[in-house]
Amino acid sequence: MVRSAITLFVIWFVAPVLYLVTAGLATFGKPGFARDPNIIPWLFLGIALFSLANVGVTIFVQTSKRLMSERARYDPIGRTYLIMSTGAILSEAHSIFGLVLTLLSGSIFYGIGFAIVTWASLWWVRRRFKQSLASLPNE
Repeated sequence: MVRSAITLFVIWFVAPVLYLVTAGLATFGKPGFARDPNIIPWLFLGIALFSLANVGVTIFVQTSKRLMSERARYDPIGRTYLIMSTGAILSEAHSIFGLVLTLLSGSIFYGIGFAIVTWASLWWVRRRFKQSLASLPNE
């Protein structure tokens, strides 16, 4: 399980780089795909608020003791893995938000900013996963 978790973390850490390369190649030297560039600031505000809510859900999933507490009794390792996977997938959503904004606006800075948020969130989820593994009984 730990080996597959490490593999997933590597994939999730590399994915924002691939999104940035894709967005950079698609919009390099060109305007974005949005028909009306005036919508980009409002879209950024909406996505930033949604991203903030996403961070809140990630924190709740990672810190809640009641989440899947029934499963913790008969499969604590599986519960730890599911909580880690859920947090990492929620973290990866930030880079998708950045990709969408980058493709629509033509500015790579949106992608870079959201990629940094993705990496920080993934790093935190990884740290919580290691703490959860360390607290499991050795049976």
